[in-house]
Amino acid sequence: MSFYFSLGISFFFTLFIIGIYAQEQNKENVISLKSSPVISSGSFPIGIDINPITNKLYVANQFSNTISVIDIDTSKVEENIDTGDSPYDVDVNPFSNRIYSSNRESNTVSVIDGFTNKELIKIPVGNSPVGIGTNLAANWIYVANMDSKTISVIDPIVNKVRQTLKIASSPYDIIVNPHTNKVYVSDLGKDSVLVLDGNNNTVISSIPVGSRPSGLAINTQTDTIYVSNFRNDSVSVINGTSNKIETNIKVGDSPVGIAVNPRTNKIYVNNLLDNSISVINGTTNKLIKNISLEPAIIASGVNNPFINIPLKVTFPLIASKLTVDPTTNFTYVTNTRTNGIIAIDGKIDKIITKIFIEINPPNTGTVKCNGIQLGAGESTTLPLLTTARCEAIPDRGYDFGNWGVTNNTRQNPVFFNVTGYETITANFKGAILTETFIVLTSVVIGLVSTIGGWFYRQRSRLSFKRNLTNIDYTYEMLSKNNKEECTKQLEQIQRDLNFLHRKGKINESQLEFLEKRINWYISRVNTSK
Repeated sequence: MSFYFSLGISFFFTLFIIGIYAQEQNKENVISLKSSPVISSGSFPIGIDINPITNKLYVANQFSNTISVIDIDTSKVEENIDTGDSPYDVDVNPFSNRIYSSNRESNTVSVIDGFTNKELIKIPVGNSPVGIGTNLAANWIYVANMDSKTISVIDPIVNKVRQTLKIASSPYDIIVNPHTNKVYVSDLGKDSVLVLDGNNNTVISSIPVGSRPSGLAINTQTDTIYVSNFRNDSVSVINGTSNKIETNIKVGDSPVGIAVNPRTNKIYVNNLLDNSISVINGTTNKLIKNISLEPAIIASGVNNPFINIPLKVTFPLIASKLTVDPTTNFTYVTNTRTNGIIAIDGKIDKIITKIFIEINPPNTGTVKCNGIQLGAGESTTLPLLTTARCEAIPDRGYDFGNWGVTNNTRQNPVFFNVTGYETITANFKGAILTETFIVLTSVVIGLVSTIGGWFYRQRSRLSFKRNLTNIDYTYEMLSKNNKEECTKQLEQIQRDLNFLHRKGKINESQLEFLEKRINWYISRVNTSK
């Protein structure tokens, strides 16, 4: 019996030690990962647009003379396409999957095939082309040539300039409402917005706005136009039906880029000098939030305001634009200080990053991050500078091994500070199935029982033989010469046998046999007196 007791104690002690170890592994130590919250593009990105059909971003990198194609799902550059000199703005026709880039230094517009990511042709336009807009209704491309003070109208079927409009003193940005077929041009020189009839490209109105009107955006559902006024830090709201200003809204320092999410009726304004995004409620025309980009800039490792930029370069050559994906409610902002793209989640109006999951070996488990179940190659968005909780969940037949992050920690779940785009790998290892464990345990217990039973029987046989010999010897030696002492010794042996039985040294049948032997000897002694 003592053998089984020792075995049980050892088993439960082992479980206790394992439990303590597991508790030590599950302490909530927060890990800091070294990652950047910026999607890298080329040098000095300015223009940006999205093709929501192919889920691609296109970014004009002014100093690297390229258009970066970014896969939104992976948040990585798929390809960098060479264009003309100093690509400034970019516009996408999602239906033809053509991308148009205004090349400021080479005075051309590059036409890019979105299927092949190849430049098809360069179209000569006016001097210093900057803003570019597509009229999807009339199938025209409009280009604002700032230095030549003209608007080039391109026929995208033949890729040639069909008309040159001399209507502005310093045209900068262009936006088109395809529902009304009106074209809007911001004029830096005259602090106004020109309204063109897209049917004949004639000016039908000139609307005075704030000082140095730069970026334009439109909500086609409400027919409202928004103008960012660079010099007096405001946004002018224009009624597209009456061509009149409804109100002016104060925003951050030196606004340039502006975009509208028509589904949420929010307007996002990029303030160049204070690195912030102003968020406007389009229903109330009220500023509801200012989002600082500084945390993302600092987290990316950039400390200097501008790197390798001539001191005399100012707006409009330095600018920052943005685009909205209404489907996901994400806004993407170009940032020249980090040479990359910063993403904002419109649901919470905060800077977000992505966590990508890899599983090693494949098909051995999943990961749950902040309550979202993720498989290999999948991702989830998380607000910047928050804490994430990710738990590795092994599939049947596997155990969690460790995370492919700092120190290959075995902590599960793992907690880490969200500092940027990061891929974390959950490493799993083979494990014994419950059924297999039960079978093995049963085999071990059976073997232990068999061996223990054999030792028990051997020990009881030896004890039985010793006591039988002792009984016979006592009777033979004392029964003739000292009958009283013989009886006393036999009775003592009987008491000893009961004690041995209680201790498990002899079994019930052995005790019964030996007691009968003793009683028979005592009876004979008493009869012979």
